Amino acid sequence: MFGHWVSLVTAFQVIGRRVHDARLVAVMLAHGITHLLTFNHYDFRQFPITVVTPGDLLALSKQPS
Repeated sequence: MFGHWVSLVTAFQVIGRRVHDARLVAVMLAHGITHLLTFNHYDFRQFPITVVTPGDLLALSKQPS
């Protein structure tokens, strides 16, 4: 996991409080998790994951099948 974190922090020039977001993404990558459900999509937009908001899920549920 540390290797993923260092790569993310270096590649995306993460500093300050955002290192905690990078740590979460590093854990995700280490375990093969590709999607994150969050209200705070803005902080995760630069990372190589798919960010989903509750609004995205509501919009999908209202689409005709």
